Amino acid sequence: MRRTLFRYRSFNTEKLNDYSYIHQRVIDIEKWKFEAFEGLVYPSSPLYFNDPYDCEFCFQSDALESVLDRETYIHLLERKFSLKQEEKNRILYSDNIERAMQIVLQAHGGSLSDSWKNILQNGLNDCMSIIKDAVRVVCLSEVYDSMLMWSHYARNHTGFCIEYDFKESDMFYKHLYPVTYTKDRYAVSKADMLSENTEWIYKTTCRKSNVWAYEKEWRIVTANFNKVMPQKLKYPNGKYVLDLKENIKAFYLGAKISENFKEEIIQFGKKNSIDIYQMVLSPSTYELNAKKII
Repeated sequence: MRRTLFRYRSFNTEKLNDYSYIHQRVIDIEKWKFEAFEGLVYPSSPLYFNDPYDCEFCFQSDALESVLDRETYIHLLERKFSLKQEEKNRILYSDNIERAMQIVLQAHGGSLSDSWKNILQNGLNDCMSIIKDAVRVVCLSEVYDSMLMWSHYARNHTGFCIEYDFKESDMFYKHLYPVTYTKDRYAVSKADMLSENTEWIYKTTCRKSNVWAYEKEWRIVTANFNKVMPQKLKYPNGKYVLDLKENIKAFYLGAKISENFKEEIIQFGKKNSIDIYQMVLSPSTYELNAKKII
């Protein structure tokens, strides 16, 4: 089984000094060429996505207990009031954490029902950025002719779009997931947290509001190996990248691309037998058409 997907890009001319798996050495290259010509893609952190809900984990109340440890409970309570050592010990060593929290809260004029949930949720909010930053995402789309995406992600049609072809045998194919568009967020349960199955991670990282459905997005979802598993990196001092050079099948040039960038991609396409298409405005409809150049 094969999957053809597309990635909209702008011409970021900032210089990048990093390791190239193609050259087997550190190279000095403009960022857009690192991805387009070298085929190397840095997965993105969800912390910087334009959708505030993107990869924002939502937990059922029973799952919150699995996320935070007891030291965190104490830290959160001490934001509200001082705890005696015996109260800390009760929270640390009790067999029934819910009952222990109830006793401590009541001693300070609080109740379990609302305070318990608020404390856990506040703690979760504090560590949410850490949870999100443990994930890395490469965003792709089923379509190359989206007027909106050319505007949003290819700098108002002045950029380009890369066509990738993924085969089942490709190492990243198993990390490729379609985005589900829905009104409701996926609420992670305690059963999810305790399960060895990690599907709940993808149910969150590949789930978005219906308003984004026009993007027809697919994602490659991986761990942030630099942070959570640095031992997996071949070159520990370098950033984790995906080598997608062999997956590149074509380039689509924006309708308003500058001539110098256009010529660079055309020459690269000729040299490497990669198809090049020029996006053109339809003369009769509000649509984009792809005209093959080489």
